[in-house]
Amino acid sequence: MHYSCPVTPIKTGKHITNLSSHLVPSVTPIYVDVLPLADAVIDDCFVVVEKAVQQFGGARLLGWALWEMPSLYLEAEFHAIWKKPSGEIVDLTPKKVQTRRVLFLEDSSAHYNNRQVNNVRIALSKEPAVADFLSALDAEYEFLNRGLRADFHGELRLHGAELIEYEIIQQRKSEAQFRFDWLRKQVGVYDPCLCGSGNKTKWCCKVSRADT
Repeated sequence: MHYSCPVTPIKTGKHITNLSSHLVPSVTPIYVDVLPLADAVIDDCFVVVEKAVQQFGGARLLGWALWEMPSLYLEAEFHAIWKKPSGEIVDLTPKKVQTRRVLFLEDSSAHYNNRQVNNVRIALSKEPAVADFLSALDAEYEFLNRGLRADFHGELRLHGAELIEYEIIQQRKSEAQFRFDWLRKQVGVYDPCLCGSGNKTKWCCKVSRADT
């Protein structure tokens, strides 16, 4: 069994510390439980948290969810979580892949203006395929958020030269993904569990010898 997507890191080592310091100096990331609201839209954290604040009170905290594709790259995703009136902090937003907790770096200087924010990624591997994959993701973000598209929500319709440009970016991404997939690490007993708990697999969901 291999990692198919980034997961919650099991610890805050040197690379996590470097990424955190780059994003928000002097703030330490913390683990936050994920307790998805019923019927909430997947990955729509800003809307989900705003509704919770309006209905139950508390506050919205902005910052970065930190993810790891083991041995390949780290990723920081601009994210919102909920601080209850009691002071407890939880992540209310459901994810595409089941995640029990996230590693969250609060950014008190951050602002959300209804525009997408690009993820910040740091390669952990020197393999060219990793750099090519991350570069393709950045090119895709730049294209989708260029000019008036930064404020556009909904299905994107492209024509002419822009359509050709987008297809080239997608081809780059697909080719990099194909080469990148061969590098994805197998899940070992001491690696981050696939469920995103932040615990090692051995003491969480476990994997069998056949899987590893």
